[in-house]
Amino acid sequence: MAQFPLDAAHILALADAMIAGFKDNPTVFPSPPVSWSDLKNLRDAAAASLEGQTAAQAAAKAATERKTADFAALDDAMKDGISYAEFTVTSPAELGLIGWGPRAEPTPLAPPGQPLVLEIARQDADSLELDWKKPRTGGKAAFYRTEMRTINPAGEWTLKGTATSTKVELTDLPGGTQVEFRIIAENAAGQGLPSNTVMAVL
Repeated sequence: MAQFPLDAAHILALADAMIAGFKDNPTVFPSPPVSWSDLKNLRDAAAASLEGQTAAQAAAKAATERKTADFAALDDAMKDGISYAEFTVTSPAELGLIGWGPRAEPTPLAPPGQPLVLEIARQDADSLELDWKKPRTGGKAAFYRTEMRTINPAGEWTLKGTATSTKVELTDLPGGTQVEFRIIAENAAGQGLPSNTVMAVL
């Protein structure tokens, strides 16, 4: 069974074949629902619309490329002018004459805040996965420290690993112990407050 085409080029090709078939074979197709001449008019209108669309798309692409190039040239010229003005004048008021202002003082980096909602996402015989939420306050965390300590007897917090995302998988954990974990966010400015702790029996 033939399948009606979906793309414009094949639709036009089928229309041409139908027009020729109806026109050249009136005894085989004495009363088609659309005459070959009406079908030709419809075919020509569709072809003209396709040609117009193609031209419009080409024009839009060219206009977008021109706009991109023109704005790039304007940006470069303006940045050169701003650099010149910053080197030449000595006061913010003078920079204001060209609509510019003094450079903002860099904001010092703050330590991260407290990681939130630490929980055990999965636990197996000798491994587990922790996940948590990013701090809502403080500077951006560069990485997260995962710390662990034994509960009975109470031990010191020790580093078990680091992660740059908000989850970590810990493997080769000692069996037969009760431990707890916490997460600390850190960046170049220092460490934030520890997260809540979670307990696990290994």
